[in-house]
Amino acid sequence: MIQEGNLVLRPVEEADIPLVARWMNNVHVSHWMDYDAPVSEAEVRTDIRRARAEGVALVIEVDKVPVGRIGLNQLRPRDRRASTYMYIGEDTYRGRGYGSKAMQLLLNYAFEVKNLRLVELWALAHNEAALANYKKVGFREDARLRARSFHGRHAIDGGEPGYVDTVIMSITDEEFRALVGG
Repeated sequence: MIQEGNLVLRPVEEADIPLVARWMNNVHVSHWMDYDAPVSEAEVRTDIRRARAEGVALVIEVDKVPVGRIGLNQLRPRDRRASTYMYIGEDTYRGRGYGSKAMQLLLNYAFEVKNLRLVELWALAHNEAALANYKKVGFREDARLRARSFHGRHAIDGGEPGYVDTVIMSITDEEFRALVGG
């Protein structure tokens, strides 16, 4: 468990699976992610098993209320790197800074406890709020893969179905330490 104030990152539990499925099927989450919704609870269970096997799968809690998911995957000890993912699944908690704070806590864990050198992420380029959030906590854009993922789009942003770019971002332990004064 990782905690700072009222924000806690704790391991995903079996009892969380219906909640995680609900979050992943929420159009305000799935629209911005690169997976096909709807997802079943069985698919979530498989995803969590995989996430645990290759990294750390966590739930974000605020005041003991589960609000989202975060973690490290594709952990490569030899290279001292991992990938990360994060989303706020509860609509009323989105846009309130919890994602940034959760990512800062996870990065601190990644660099201080897991002794990683680099954490990377992949995000859909039209997810401008997430990209701004990642930049806020110190991620830098490394590359843009043009028209990499087909996205059905939704009325949520008025976009038409089509291919969207993917942005690859990363942060090093030195960059993170410089940001947090460590």
